[in-house]
Amino acid sequence: MNYDNRICINECRAMCCRGPLVIQLTVSENELLKSTGKQLQVPVVSSVTMDGKYILKFSDHPGLHCPMLDSETSMCRIYDDRPKVCREFPLKVTPGCFISEKLR
Repeated sequence: MNYDNRICINECRAMCCRGPLVIQLTVSENELLKSTGKQLQVPVVSSVTMDGKYILKFSDHPGLHCPMLDSETSMCRIYDDRPKVCREFPLKVTPGCFISEKLR
């Protein structure tokens, strides 16, 4: 998808990265988040489900947002290496999301 990412930063303030969301991570994505968090001194809390999948709950982090979201700039600290679920968003039109509204 080709869009101007300033819309996310300036207009919606990265709402897709905020709130009581849960995202699924691959093993390598989980390891990357943990190691990057350690380098940036940003705690990253993930857990493993009963069926062995890694999940990241935004509610486990201060401010109820992704730990890799810089809350002052609304920019992703790992944008080039963000998890697949983040790279593929939005897969559908989501009311209130400026980016998905442009997909119509």
